[in-house]
Amino acid sequence: MKNRYTAGAIMSHWIQGLMILFVLATGSLVLSNMPNTIEKIGSFKMHMVLGLVILILTIVRIINIIKSPELKPLNVSPIRAKLIKFNHISIYIVLILIGLSGILLSKSSGLGEMIFFGVNGEFYNSFKDYAVGVAHGILTKVLLFLIAMHIVGLFSYKFKTKENIYNGKMELGGVSLFWLIFYIFIFYVIFLSPIHV
Repeated sequence: MKNRYTAGAIMSHWIQGLMILFVLATGSLVLSNMPNTIEKIGSFKMHMVLGLVILILTIVRIINIIKSPELKPLNVSPIRAKLIKFNHISIYIVLILIGLSGILLSKSSGLGEMIFFGVNGEFYNSFKDYAVGVAHGILTKVLLFLIAMHIVGLFSYKFKTKENIYNGKMELGGVSLFWLIFYIFIFYVIFLSPIHV
């Protein structure tokens, strides 16, 4: 069993984390508050491209996890170990569902053809006009909750064991990027998220 993730897995983790927070923020704030006009195409395109990249990265990471040797287990109870595994699996499943629902929304609304192929058409009034659009919005809130639980779990583990999981297993070049991700996430939840916490 390994004690540390590979450099590629670590880099993928942090890059994808930043991309997810960026897409969540722009989707909740920029896109949801802009009227569906021609001026919105650029924002839509960026959101959709990054969403596809996140979906691809998620699939690649799942394949990499399946093929890679297991890490040395954490010093936690069997129940907590199962909760940690459930959280990780849930995040990956929800990320895939968000990506697929986004693709279905762009297909059913004709948005994908308009943005990427220049097909003339009318913008939909709201993503809530489509069941898959409603599902897409709900799934983003579920993802936000799972990420929050992920971070709470990290701090809880450190408080109880005095061990920092990210120092060693998820650091890159001797520097843990966890704090950067954490502060960006907290800023988003407190000041930007449409969910009042």
